[in-house]
Amino acid sequence: MATYTKLSSSSWCVQVRRKYRYVSETFLRRDDARRWAIETERQLDGGKTPTKSRVARLKTFGELMTSISTTCAMYASPLAAPVVST
Repeated sequence: MATYTKLSSSSWCVQVRRKYRYVSETFLRRDDARRWAIETERQLDGGKTPTKSRVARLKTFGELMTSISTTCAMYASPLAAPVVST
């Protein structure tokens, strides 16, 4: 079972202990922490090595920017004016 702790920075730290293994990650949103914890528990139960969070797996600045723009596009207001690039 995962343990969730709210940090003073308003981030969430989640710790998973399963089958003598300990894994932890920090997230801005509790829902992200919960999803990661569930997936990590599945991986540990299956005998696999747990993966890091999606942002932690990014290797370049370009990958980070692509991830951010995709996330922003998902949560953008449908009434917002479209961005026109020149």
